[in-house]
Amino acid sequence: MKRMLPLIVVVVALLVGLGAGRVYSAHKLAKSNDLVVTRGDYALYLPRPGQVAFYSLEACGGCEKTRKLLRELGVDYVERSADTSTVHRQELHRLGAKRVPVIVTTSAKLEGYDHDRMIGLLEEQGYLSPAGR
Repeated sequence: MKRMLPLIVVVVALLVGLGAGRVYSAHKLAKSNDLVVTRGDYALYLPRPGQVAFYSLEACGGCEKTRKLLRELGVDYVERSADTSTVHRQELHRLGAKRVPVIVTTSAKLEGYDHDRMIGLLEEQGYLSPAGR
């Protein structure tokens, strides 16, 4: 038994390390209330025309605010959780996202949260009418 103890300790340490790595990779995106806007062609990331993609993490205050804002404004969106999907984490990586929440429209990527600027950009992109403000 004494001979097995070091082996057991090593195996447990490796398993804990692997688990921590998965948690880290899902959460290494910064959570931010500052909005960063990048212009470009993001149509490939949209489920269908007229809909926006919203990338989130579960424990993210800005993500909760963004979700609430999109609902209140009546924006047609699909939410993609980086917590639960490797595919969605890979999409965020390809997008070059450094923070969440991320909203992707046809021609802009919005990273972070700023209530007024998000409304203005969604309006500018044609996702809501001026009366929807």
